[in-house]
Amino acid sequence: MKRLIRYELSKLCFRRAVLLTILVFSMLNLSKIRNVYQSYSYLANGTGEQSWNTVYWQLYPQLSGIITGDKIERLMKRYRPLEEATADLTASTALDNPDTMTGNLYSDCNLLDKYYVRPMKYFYNYKKTAAQIAERAKSNSIQFQSIGNQFEGRKNAVIYHRFAQREIPAFGYTEMYNYLVNYDFSTVLMILLCLYAVTTVFVREKETQMNLLLLTSPGGGYMTCAAKLMAVSVFSVGIAIWFSLLDFIGFCLAFHTGEGGELPIYAINNFANTPLNMTLFQYVLLSAAVRALGMWSFCMGMLAFSMKWKTALFPFAINLSVLLALIFQGASSQFYSNIWEKIWNPYVLLVNRTLFANTEFINCLGYPVLGYQAALILSMLTGFLLGGIILRCYTRNQHHVPGGFGCEIRSL
Repeated sequence: MKRLIRYELSKLCFRRAVLLTILVFSMLNLSKIRNVYQSYSYLANGTGEQSWNTVYWQLYPQLSGIITGDKIERLMKRYRPLEEATADLTASTALDNPDTMTGNLYSDCNLLDKYYVRPMKYFYNYKKTAAQIAERAKSNSIQFQSIGNQFEGRKNAVIYHRFAQREIPAFGYTEMYNYLVNYDFSTVLMILLCLYAVTTVFVREKETQMNLLLLTSPGGGYMTCAAKLMAVSVFSVGIAIWFSLLDFIGFCLAFHTGEGGELPIYAINNFANTPLNMTLFQYVLLSAAVRALGMWSFCMGMLAFSMKWKTALFPFAINLSVLLALIFQGASSQFYSNIWEKIWNPYVLLVNRTLFANTEFINCLGYPVLGYQAALILSMLTGFLLGGIILRCYTRNQHHVPGGFGCEIRSL
């Protein structure tokens, strides 16, 4: 069985066309990440002495780390005069002012406001915000349980325990991680690559009629199908992990830092209401694992749709159409209030920030289950169900006579 799996994996992964596609897509992905930095980060404006990049990292050692009153006061001593000077828009617009950090008063004010004042204010106030959410949830839990609404009572109890004692004690750089968790281009590349590689797993043997010959072998039929499923599983998970790793390395290289990974995930504004209590770096690892599960579930579906066809064109067109429909539904459902419309689609695991950004629940026999937990369970069940259907429907040996061809072949 191990030899069969290795053989099927080699046919799937080590074809020249697949390897070339992986290489091209990887380079395209890195180029896109570089473009994200150049297009959206204000720190990409050069490395001169008065560039935002240089000034930001000069100030960073003084203001990063544990948030203290001294650091806040030090920051505001720099920011308040700039805010007052530029408030009525009558300050000098000279670009070579020697008394400024970046050469311009407005530029100094905008730099401090965007990269220090607003983030530090959010970090400092988050403890109070989380405490208010926790207290409100605690009060709601008591109230709902008193009137017999067990589900709402339990749900609010979970919210209380998730948000109680939350705080962001240290200030750090989060821009790189903010763009990383909102980056979707690699997801498109993963889907296209798996669509190209997986759709032809069963079709190639039928085009050469090798499927009939396989049924005369003791390793044909069920064993071959199981090996193909294992090979596709390894391939899909490997592709998802590879592109997740490439995303992280690419963003670290493009932004010239991996700083901020030790901060909690809710240090990013979009994740202020997340149910997760982990660091940004831990979230990157979790996201990679979740994307791998979603890609595996997608690939099981691609195999199921392609196993009955004898040419590659029709299954490719069908799989592409289904994928486009799922992507469109998944992209639209992130704005829906009904959590079920989000979690049934495996696409939500590939862009999982929509799952983890908010604390949402489903009612499971009166017990609250977090939306992302339900999505993971549904995706696993879907993948295993599709794998079972493929095994059940695959043509299998009826008789086998060692050393001969005395077997009954049931053709697809």
